[in-house]
Amino acid sequence: MRALFSLILILVFVNIGFSQVAVISSPDGFANIREKPYSKSKVVAKVKTNMVILAFNDDTGVSNADAVWSQALLIKDPMSRLNTENDEYTYGYIHRSQYKLLDDLKNADPKAFKFQYKHKPFSKAGKKIGYIGGSEAIATINGEHYFGADCGTPKTEITKATATIGSKIVDIPMSLIWGILHAGNDFEIKTYNNHYYVSQGVGDGGCFAHLVWVFDKNGLVQRFVGWQY
Repeated sequence: MRALFSLILILVFVNIGFSQVAVISSPDGFANIREKPYSKSKVVAKVKTNMVILAFNDDTGVSNADAVWSQALLIKDPMSRLNTENDEYTYGYIHRSQYKLLDDLKNADPKAFKFQYKHKPFSKAGKKIGYIGGSEAIATINGEHYFGADCGTPKTEITKATATIGSKIVDIPMSLIWGILHAGNDFEIKTYNNHYYVSQGVGDGGCFAHLVWVFDKNGLVQRFVGWQY
């Protein structure tokens, strides 16, 4: 499934540069993802303000100050599980006025928000691991899609992930960790519109993925995992 997903995205975005993480900032409370890059085109998805998508560069894309439309990739499940077939994502076009690039947001105050993983050396013991087509490439860990298949077996694993929002402590369920078990503590934390965005790249080369945890004052609202091409 991972290979098929990659092939589809490469075909769709073959003439496009690298993706960037974007945060929906529409004053209407949601933004439209459209089938084609004009305002009367069919709406293929609606994305709530403060949620994360990928936006893609081209000659008139997000890297151009005069951009009007950008190609976009949306994972339908707010926790980006990808445990079924390819109906879990939507691609199309989004108007440039409807989002902000995550890199352009201000850094969060570490006194207001903190995030960390605890690690130990990776062990297969006690885990149900599925492989891709009889190979040694991991497809799933404990039933969750593994986003590092092309990286091979991880050297370390996350044992606990915790966010601290003011005085509130939020423990991330392990069901959301198995798929990104190899992530390290190298991340940036941004803030926008009373939300916090924990952003990092996981893996490199063919197994690179954008990983973004999104929190509001009550807790976790999105775990976005999306690939870069």
